[in-house]
Amino acid sequence: MRSIHYRQIALAILFCGCLSGCNTEPALHPISGHITLGGKPYERLIVYFRPLDDAVTKYNLGVGETDAKGDLSLRSTAGPGLAAGTYKVSFTCIVSRGGKVIGSTDEKQDDDRSLVTEELVPPAYAEGGISGLEFEVQSSAENRFEFDIPAKTS
Repeated sequence: MRSIHYRQIALAILFCGCLSGCNTEPALHPISGHITLGGKPYERLIVYFRPLDDAVTKYNLGVGETDAKGDLSLRSTAGPGLAAGTYKVSFTCIVSRGGKVIGSTDEKQDDDRSLVTEELVPPAYAEGGISGLEFEVQSSAENRFEFDIPAKTS
C-alpha cells in the first residue's frame, strides 16, 4: 500500500512538470531607460529592439518611445517588456524642417502634403545601421537601457 502512495506522488510530480513544460509563452521582462540624441532628450524618439539570433515573435520584438525628458518604456506585442535574450537596438527621430517632432496624437501627417521631414538619428544607429548596438534582456536583473546617440555630423 505504501508503494502505491509513492507512485501517486511521483505521477503527480511528473504531471505538474509536464504542465509547466508545456507552457511555451516566455516571461516578459520590463525595460526602462533614458535616451538622448547629441546629449538632448527628444519626445517621441522611437527605439526598436529586434532579436539578434532568434526568429521574430510577439515576445521578442520591442518598440518604445521617449517622453520629453528622454525616459523610455518599451513593450512587445505580447505586453510590457521582452523575453530574455540579446537584441539589436536601432532608433529613429523624425522632425519637421521647423524642428517640431512628428507624430503627436493631434497631427495627421498624411494629410499635410507640404510637410518636409528630417531624420535626426545618424544612419549608423537607424534600422539596418552598422552601429552594432546590442542589449541583453535578463530575467534576473533590472533591465535599464541608457544611451546617448551621437549627433549627426554635417
